Amino acid sequence: MIRRAHLWPAVSDEGEFSVSVRSGILAILTLGPAYGLQLHTELEMRTARAQRINVGQIYSTLNRLTDAGLVHPVARDDEAQLPRYSLSPAGLAEARQWIATCGPGKPDWAEMVEHILLVATLPGVDPGPLIVDYTAAWGALQRGSELGTGSGGDGVARVAGKADQLLSSAALSWLDDLCASIDRGDIQPHPLSSERPRRGRRPHQPS
Repeated sequence: MIRRAHLWPAVSDEGEFSVSVRSGILAILTLGPAYGLQLHTELEMRTARAQRINVGQIYSTLNRLTDAGLVHPVARDDEAQLPRYSLSPAGLAEARQWIATCGPGKPDWAEMVEHILLVATLPGVDPGPLIVDYTAAWGALQRGSELGTGSGGDGVARVAGKADQLLSSAALSWLDDLCASIDRGDIQPHPLSSERPRRGRRPHQPS
C-alpha cells in the first residue's frame, strides 16, 4: 500500500531533473536493451503524452547519450538487422537516481504526471519514494504560498501566491488519488514490448 508521508521529508538536492526524452530513454533502458523505434513507442505509451514525440528526437538523444558514455549500441539482431541500445554503468546510475527523486526546485505539474506514470509502469520499481518526494516538494510550495498570500506584500505577489497555493492543493489531491489508483491495480507495470521494429537507423559512432 502506497501512502504519503505525514511529515514532509526534505526535497532532494541532487541534480536537476525533468521528464525529458533523455531521462525517459534512460529509465526505459533499465528494463534491458531496446531498439530506437521501440524506445519511441514505449516512451509515448508509458507517459500517455498528449503531444507525440518526433522519432528523430529519439535518435538524436541516443546519439548524445552515446557521446556522453551513458548508452552504447549492442550487437545487431540477426533477423531485424537493427541496432539495440543498452545502458552503461554510468547511465544506469543516472537512471536510478531519476527514477527515485523529483529533484530540487519548484515542481512542475506536467513533468510530475509523466514522471510518475513512467516510473509506475517499470516492473520491479516501487514508485512510492518518488511520490513521497513530489509530495514533499508540493507541500513545501503550498506552505510557502500560504505565507505569500497574507496581508503583507503587494497585490501581484499575493495573487501569484494564491495560484501556487491552488496548484499545490490540486497536485497533492492528485497524488492521493494516484496512490489509490495504484493500490486498486489501475496502473500495472509491464516489460518491454517483444515486437521488433521493421526499420530503424544505424548506431551512432561516439565522437
